[in-house]
This record gives sequence, structure tokens and C-alpha cells, in this order.
Amino acid sequence: MRALLRHPRRVWQIIAVFTRYLVGPALPFRRRDALPGPVRMRRAIEELGGAWVKLGQMLAMRFDLLPAAYCDELFKLLNQVQPFPYTKVRGIILDELGDVPEAIFRSFETESFAAASIGQVHRAVLPTGERVAVKIQRPGIRASLQADIDLMYALARVFDWTHLFGATRSRTVIDEFARWTADELDYIVEARQAALLYEHAKDERLERNARVYREYSTSRVLTAELIEGVPLIDVMVASRDGNEAYLEALAARGYDLDRVVRHLDWNMLNQVFVFGFFHADLHPANLFILPGDAIGYVDFGIVGQLPDAVRESLTRYSWLLFRGEVEDAIDELMRWLTPTPATDVPVARQQLVRLHQTFFFELSGFPTSASAAMPGRPERRTENPYSRLAIDILKTIRDNELRLSPSLVAYLKMLVTLGALRHELASEYDLASQVRRFFRRLIRQQATAWLDPRKAMDRLYAGGIRLGRALEFVEFIEAQQPFITAAEDSLFGLRRRMRSARRRLVTLGALALALGAALYVVLADPGGTRRALPKEVPYSLVHYGLLASLVLVLLALVLSVRSLSRPD
Repeated sequence: MRALLRHPRRVWQIIAVFTRYLVGPALPFRRRDALPGPVRMRRAIEELGGAWVKLGQMLAMRFDLLPAAYCDELFKLLNQVQPFPYTKVRGIILDELGDVPEAIFRSFETESFAAASIGQVHRAVLPTGERVAVKIQRPGIRASLQADIDLMYALARVFDWTHLFGATRSRTVIDEFARWTADELDYIVEARQAALLYEHAKDERLERNARVYREYSTSRVLTAELIEGVPLIDVMVASRDGNEAYLEALAARGYDLDRVVRHLDWNMLNQVFVFGFFHADLHPANLFILPGDAIGYVDFGIVGQLPDAVRESLTRYSWLLFRGEVEDAIDELMRWLTPTPATDVPVARQQLVRLHQTFFFELSGFPTSASAAMPGRPERRTENPYSRLAIDILKTIRDNELRLSPSLVAYLKMLVTLGALRHELASEYDLASQVRRFFRRLIRQQATAWLDPRKAMDRLYAGGIRLGRALEFVEFIEAQQPFITAAEDSLFGLRRRMRSARRRLVTLGALALALGAALYVVLADPGGTRRALPKEVPYSLVHYGLLASLVLVLLALVLSVRSLSRPD
């Protein structure tokens, strides 16, 4: 409520936009030519701007929270903003790095080459000669986003009332968005994430992550290596527009889109299944094609991290799936789905089995009905089965009111994005063989590492530590034996007391029910009661006698319950 009072103008804007786009068209007397619901939601979010656009962009990948039509429409959300002036850039760098750009860098371009809602990026050259990209946070953006997030929390009850996110509470979604936004706003977090990805890939020839220069970075300024290559966004636009001249020129320069896609997938598999730490924002604007069709990565504000148990489980799930062992793969997947009271688990599991069987059937190369109708014509898939599998899993989770483990949300969102890139650039590419080849290599590497004699001492040392701790625990248990014996005696005494109290409570409860039923009969049919009683027994004696007995039994019941809560 305080958030509503602190930002009255913004509240009225939100009310006006929601009324115009969402409430008004839903009324019975709405116009027949009203826009579809997904379009109205996108327009409302675009008009609100600020954190609402960021929330919409996050929800565009959450097929487990919103129907597919809404997610598809939210993909179109615009995040184009005007760059802020160089005078403010200069002031922020002075505040954060201690001097003006002209004194810190050998050169610094005053015009930004990329601008978004949180910050903008300028090219520069370090005193040592390295070309870098300097990202500067937009002035006042933290207060602006926090105000909108406060208002989202204030409106959470309204979202829950409309079941906007299915079985998931709105506050849970907003909590996730707030954490995501906080990480994006702290460039030190992004620098740490970039450094980890850079370290993991330093010996990989197919993956290059922009190196962060920590001495030139703060929470509001991030200086990283300038990745210069072919922007994947340009390739995507040319592919969608049918710009054959651009694509042919790209091929003439030695670039192969099939190989680009294979490298994208190989890097993803390596990040996810070897390190459990991956770039989770594979927007084509964040990717560059480098010589040899290696992939360059920038913008590390959103990453995914998988605990060891989840990573091992995902490895097993993926290996089983691409071997065609669908039932076992689903058993592994179900470990990370939590049912709610509204979930029919056998039905949900069967739906997951069916959609995985369909996916594997398509991978086997069987023609679709559309292509079968045109014999002799080579099939080109019009849908991306890999993205569709991830989307169908999320839709099944939503339809069956399951809850997905948070550690898997970023992984599935990344699969949807990567699947769309793959389909756009190389729709006939065989991912299944690529995945099987990767896992065969991974298994060989793990076996080799286990047998490596150089690591035997490490394993022996770790085993010795575990054995020592186990012996310490045994000694501790032996030392505590007198206390354990006393505790056992106390526990057994408590159990006897609880059994006795339970029998007493059951007896008193049954007696209270019997007296209550008898009193109800006496009061409901006084005439019949008088006829049933002997003449010498007055009706009032039975009436008040039953009432007094019931009061005494209820009093004894209350005292028995209270005695249980009293310490000895």
C-alpha cells in the first residue's frame, strides 16, 4: 500500500493503461473489432515501459506461466530507447572511475553504438592498446526500476485473483524478476559471471567470451573486450528477408551456417553439461561469428547455473532421450517437477511421454503429413522440433499446474532461444547425432579423468578426509551414549504418555459427540422425548442433565488438550 502512495502518478498511469487495454475490452459490451488479448497485453506493457517491458521480455520465455499465444506476442516487445547525452556519460565515468574518459582511455567514442533500457555501450581503446566496449548504466535507472517493482508487488494480489500465472503465485514470479533485474543492474555481478565463462572457455577454439577488465569496471561501468565479427543478428535478418546476396557474400568469405549452428550447440552442451554454468541470454544481438565459424559471446547479465545433482540428472535425461529411451528419460525429468493439489500426476506424466515420443519420431526422419502429400519434393521442416519440445514441456507444466525447479527455468528458456536460432540458420541440421557425439566424448573424458593416476592422490586425500570425519562422528556418538540412553528413556516415556493422552482424547471426543447427538434429539423433538420417558422422569431433568454432562465432557477435553502443551 505504501508503494501505491509513494508513486501516485505512476499508479494512475498503470490503472489507465490496464483499463484501456485489458479491463475495458473484456467487458460484455466491448467492441467486436477489439484486438486479441495477447496483442493488447503487449501494447499495454510497451506503453508502460520501464520495468514492465523487462518483465514482459522475461515472461516471453515462460511458457509454463503464460499461454503460447501470449509468449509469442511478448517476443515482439520493443526495448529501443534513445541514448543519453555524452555529458552524463562523462559524469558517470568520473564518479565511478575517478577521472574523465579522455584521461582514462587512449581514445573514447562519444557516440554510443548500442543503447538499451539499462545502459548504453561506447567503443574505446585502453592505454595498453586493447580495443574495448564500455557499458555505462543509464542515470536514475535503479530508482525507476525499483519503483515499478514495488508497484508490481502491490498488485500481486490482483494478478493472483485473475490467475494470470496459473498455479504459480505472482509474488514468486516477481521475486524471480527482481533478482534477475538486480543482477543486471550490478555490473560487478556481470563481470564475475563473464570472468567465469571466460575461464571455462580459455582453451576452447570454438568459443570466445569477452574478457572483462576489472580495473576499469564498477557496479555502473563495465569495460570488456570488444568482440569484432559478423553480428549474428545481421545474418538472422538476411535469412528472414531472403537476402540471398548477403548470404552468398557471407559464404564467399568462408562462413558456413551449418558449421556455425554446430558450434553454437557444442558450446552450449559444453557450458551446461561440463561446467553447469551457461550463457542464458542467447539473443542474436549478443552473438558474433568469428573466423573459423567460432562463436563470440557478449552481455553476461543473465546466466544459468545448475547444481551438480541437477546437472547429472539433466545429463542422464538428455542421454536417455537421444537414445530413444523415452520412459526412463521422463522418470528423470519428473524428479524436478513438483505437483500441486490440482495435479493429476499420471496424466501429466503420460502427456510428457507422448510429446517426447513425437519429438523422437520426428528426429528419426519420418515425413510429416504435409511433405507426404507432395512426393518427390524434399522436406524442409516448417517448425523447429527442439524449441517446440521445450515449449511443449513448459505448456504441459502450466496445463497440469506443476511447479518447475527454478534451476531448470533458465535452461529451458535458453533451449527455446537456441532452437529458434538453429531452425532459422540450418533447419536440416542433425542435432541428435551432434548430442550423441558430445555425450560419448563426455563419458570418455569422465572415465579418463577417473583413471588418471595423477588425480589418484587427490582422490585418496579427499577419501581420507571423509573417512576421518566419519570416525570423528562415530567417536562423537559413542561419547554421547549416556545422553542418548537418557533421551531414549525420556522418549519412550513421552510415547507412553502420548498414547495414554490419545486414548483419553478419543474417549472424551466420542462421549461429547454422543451427548451432543442425544441433546440434539431431545431439543429437536420434545414431544417424542416426553412420550419415550417414564412418567416419573421430568423432561427438564433429561434436557438439563444432558447439557450439564456435555459441558463437563467438553471442559475435560479442553483440559486434556492443554495438559499436552504444558512442559513437564
